[in-house]
Amino acid sequence: METIRDTGLNIPEATYQMPTYKEAGMSNFMNLVRTMVNDYGVYHVQFNTLSKDTLVDAKHHPEKYPTLMVRVAGYSVYWTDLAERVQDDVISRTEHQF
Repeated sequence: METIRDTGLNIPEATYQMPTYKEAGMSNFMNLVRTMVNDYGVYHVQFNTLSKDTLVDAKHHPEKYPTLMVRVAGYSVYWTDLAERVQDDVISRTEHQF
């Protein structure tokens, strides 16, 4: 089975960047999740920790992000395998601030 590394592409070690979180933002995020689970009975939620800027750049320059994966509707998929309309949908609901 051929892997992404076997394709001969110049692949960086990872496209993942460790995000930085503010303490107040993490507290707000935890409260949001607790409220969804405890008060509203939400049993499924997914979070992508990528910035909107990264996704827009990946849409315009897919060759720079061959290993970028996102969660869509409960499954993980390579960003470059998504149809443009799905990429646009993910981008449109990416950034929320607390």
